[in-house]
Amino acid sequence: MSSTAPQRLSLTPPAADAISGNEAFEPVCSIFRRFLTKQGLRMTTERAEVLDAVWTMDGVFEIEQLLDRLRESGHRVSRATVYRTIKHLTEAGIIQEVLLDSKTSHYQLVYGRKTQDYMMCIEDDRLIEFHSPELIALRERLCREMGLEAVGHRMLIYAVCGRARKAAGEEA
Repeated sequence: MSSTAPQRLSLTPPAADAISGNEAFEPVCSIFRRFLTKQGLRMTTERAEVLDAVWTMDGVFEIEQLLDRLRESGHRVSRATVYRTIKHLTEAGIIQEVLLDSKTSHYQLVYGRKTQDYMMCIEDDRLIEFHSPELIALRERLCREMGLEAVGHRMLIYAVCGRARKAAGEEA
């Protein structure tokens, strides 16, 4: 990659279940810009680059992965700016923190995406994404019974996978 202008990241979302292309990216930019304005902040080029990179992340990601993506694309955004922007994106409801373990913070884009749930093997840290219509129906029923309207959810099931159980049995 040359040292001239940084390469622009793709604006199209990677997941097939997302709202298509710029149809979702343009509103998310507007939502983020309005959020920043309410906080007395500006939408800087660096914040836009972070949002653009987040938009292209597929599934759950760590901030270090996001930093790598930005640097590989030739963007020069400081670590502090990325961390602050992630905080703002979370507060704006564009991304959410996914609590996998106590070691590292993980995030996922939620705007324009179907709710995703996860199972995590606690032995080998393998993350398995799943979608359950039954879980969504339960969420809707529970909210209706309590006079609430569901706007989303997140579920993480901690488990031990067969590979981990088999490996533990071989070690014994």
